[in-house]
Amino acid sequence: MTKFRVEIDHNVCQGFGACVELCSNFKLSDETGKSHIEGAKKVSNGEAIELDELTCHKKAAEACPFNAIHIINLETNEKLI
Repeated sequence: MTKFRVEIDHNVCQGFGACVELCSNFKLSDETGKSHIEGAKKVSNGEAIELDELTCHKKAAEACPFNAIHIINLETNEKLI
């Protein structure tokens, strides 16, 4: 069972790149200039991926100056970031 959901809201993301600097699982798109999470699936306002463990995702989310990256604990349904 996955424990975390990491989401990136492309309506909020400005392509600042702090997440990319801190976590190799994030990349900036050449087409849109927005951040993308490796392996994530498209959702209505961006992307999301479910993970068993957070590697550098939490640091990336905390560093986003636009608060575009969110992490939800799926076991408790608590929004961590």
